[in-house]
Amino acid sequence: MNYDDEDGMAEYRERQRQAADLDYIRRYYALEQRHGIRVEIGGRVRSHGQEGAIVDTSGHYLMVQFDGEERPSRRHVTANMEYATAGGWVAATPAPDLYARVQPVAWATAGSAP
Repeated sequence: MNYDDEDGMAEYRERQRQAADLDYIRRYYALEQRHGIRVEIGGRVRSHGQEGAIVDTSGHYLMVQFDGEERPSRRHVTANMEYATAGGWVAATPAPDLYARVQPVAWATAGSAP
C-alpha cells in the first residue's frame, strides 16, 4: 500500500471541501460584491478587537487562528467580523433576507384561511 498516495488523496479531499465551503460563503454572503471583501484561507480578520487569520472552513463557518492563541476558533462569517482589505478593515454585514419582501397572501390579510 502506498501511503504517499493516500496522504495526497486526503489533502486533495481537504482542499475540495474548503473550496466548496468558500464557494458557498462567497455566493451566499456576497461580501466581495457588497463590501469588497474576498473571503479566503490566509485572509486576515478581526473579531471583538482580536486579530487572526482564516486557516480553514467548518461548513458555512470559518476557522480563525487568532494571534497568540493555541487553537483555531470557529466564527460565523458576519457576526462581529471585520476583514482586512486593501482599503483597511471592513465590517461584514449579514446577507439580505430575500424573504423579507414577500407580500402576505390575500387570505392572511382578510382574516380567514383558504
